[in-house]
Amino acid sequence: MYYEHIVPVNLKTFLDSPSHTNLKNLFLTNTGETDYLDFKARWSNWTKMAKHILAIANTGGGAIIIGVDQLDDGSLDLKGLTEEEYMDKADIDNKLQHLLPKYLKCRTEDFFFTEDNDPALHSKLFQVLMIEYDPKYIPYTSIAAGGDLRYNAIYLRQGTKSIEATHDRLLEIILRKIHSGSMDSKEISLKDHLEQLQTLFLLKKQALDFSFQHYLEMLILKKQEKIEMLMGIHVKKEDCT
Repeated sequence: MYYEHIVPVNLKTFLDSPSHTNLKNLFLTNTGETDYLDFKARWSNWTKMAKHILAIANTGGGAIIIGVDQLDDGSLDLKGLTEEEYMDKADIDNKLQHLLPKYLKCRTEDFFFTEDNDPALHSKLFQVLMIEYDPKYIPYTSIAAGGDLRYNAIYLRQGTKSIEATHDRLLEIILRKIHSGSMDSKEISLKDHLEQLQTLFLLKKQALDFSFQHYLEMLILKKQEKIEMLMGIHVKKEDCT
């Protein structure tokens, strides 16, 4: 799933139908890096890559295209990847599996332009990380520490950068989650309730406004009561502190 308002339109088209033609159109109508699109000349620095993946997944989904260098003037150098720079999909998964939450969905697609008339693409190889968006599981948090990652941090995209979420941006994605209907189902599972409780705790930790903190505390208590009812147990509140 991808956020319906992803821009540019050619990126949304490519994400929905990842073909060579749609990738070529994305290159030809270059709008540069956005909240939903990032370029990398080659695979490197896996904690930084994981940070970008987390940020894009939280923002609405998108893609990281490997083999492209965005120059200072915003133009693209379609370098492509050499045989030595190309990475097997299984190796990519192994590099990322200990850095990303298990429910975050991303996959790698290969695009080799074998017989393209455009000299900028002819015989060029690109790899694309397709990063899905699922409001049911956002916000995704970092499960590792070190390098470019801070444990339990929430990252979002801001133009060409991946940054830690501010209170306002975090509230924005939570509201989007609510409006999607992923938090108001009457038949959600215990696992979903626990994930929602974790989200509320994260929001409370980020909140700066006292009245908003108080409101979140009330929501946390109600969610805890719901979980206890589903499990048929009663937990003393002092046991949770």
